[in-house]
Amino acid sequence: MGLYVFKIDVLLDLLRSHYPTSNDFESEIISMAAEEFNVQILNSIISHGCFLRHCHVEHSIVGVRSRLEYGVEMKDTIMMGSDYYQTEAEIASILGEGIVPMGVGSKTKISNCIIDKNAKISKNVIIANQDKVEEAERPSEGFYIRSDITVVLKNFTIPDRTII
Repeated sequence: MGLYVFKIDVLLDLLRSHYPTSNDFESEIISMAAEEFNVQILNSIISHGCFLRHCHVEHSIVGVRSRLEYGVEMKDTIMMGSDYYQTEAEIASILGEGIVPMGVGSKTKISNCIIDKNAKISKNVIIANQDKVEEAERPSEGFYIRSDITVVLKNFTIPDRTII
């Protein structure tokens, strides 16, 4: 038995319009909705309370209360999650102020990474260590590299279009 959280209008639309003859919520509705809404999860663990929107997660662990926006691609990554939720209203408000919300922004690509708690990674970011750097000290930029693995620091904000 699982715990699922939906916006009521999305859930009603799924049940009434998309899958009115389905009998099993997890094996039929959840799996078909994930495919229909372009959420691809392969060999990964997704913790409770995550928000995943049109994203691809492969061989990764996504921690509690994590948010992955549209077009995120995550591979070989551990994301620790968040200590608290930001509501849709809070996110809209802080985006209006030019502040990055909790989680991973749209069209961001992350691989071979550890993302510590409460990190804020903006949109169009690439964290891939394409130069295969073995060790790097960049705490003022919000990350370290250890044994070819990028570590994003706790509570740090990675700005738009950053390439690591």
